[in-house]
Amino acid sequence: MRRKVLAWTPFLGSLLLLSLAATPYSRTADAALISARLTLLIVLSILVLRERWRNRHESPGKAAPAGSDVGDRFLQRCRRWYRGE
Repeated sequence: MRRKVLAWTPFLGSLLLLSLAATPYSRTADAALISARLTLLIVLSILVLRERWRNRHESPGKAAPAGSDVGDRFLQRCRRWYRGE
């Protein structure tokens, strides 16, 4: 775990410098980070909407069908990670 933290520290530090306009590339870095965030938001929103659309007639407590696809499994992993399960 300590190795992972040490590996991410320089990356996060460089993002901090770029976001504080300490370099001439701050505008480009801001645009890239905003684009990455919006892309992730769009992808997760599409996955949520698709799952809700497919399961709109099922009761809320019912388990997922056995033939669920990769998008459903990805969304379930994200949900378990977010809720700490």
